[in-house]
Amino acid sequence: MHEKLLETRRQWYAAYIDGNVGRLDHIESDGFMVINAAGLQGKLDQLGSIAEAVAAGQWFARGSRAEDAILKVLALGNVVSIYGQGRIVGDERSRPWLHFSELWHKEDGEWRVLTLHFTMASSPAAT
Repeated sequence: MHEKLLETRRQWYAAYIDGNVGRLDHIESDGFMVINAAGLQGKLDQLGSIAEAVAAGQWFARGSRAEDAILKVLALGNVVSIYGQGRIVGDERSRPWLHFSELWHKEDGEWRVLTLHFTMASSPAAT
């Protein structure tokens, strides 16, 4: 039922890990907001900090990818909530498990992400 949304989400995470700010800009809504322990970060600040990290060679290693241990999709009218637990894998660094919550909506026939909220998980997901 939500195949197109989940494919867009996969592309969004791939663009994030690759540091592809152009693709992120396309998938994220203009008012996109990241919410985490550091606070609130708007789209332009997020894209700028990613571009700086990529330019400095301080971004994810090639071959890294997002891995979901728990993934739930909840349709709420014209908005879809996706939440669960996941992490980034594929490089030598040990990355923490994160709880996440995303809000998505369709804009001009394409899925756009409105918000991403994440926090570190105290334990790995029970799969």
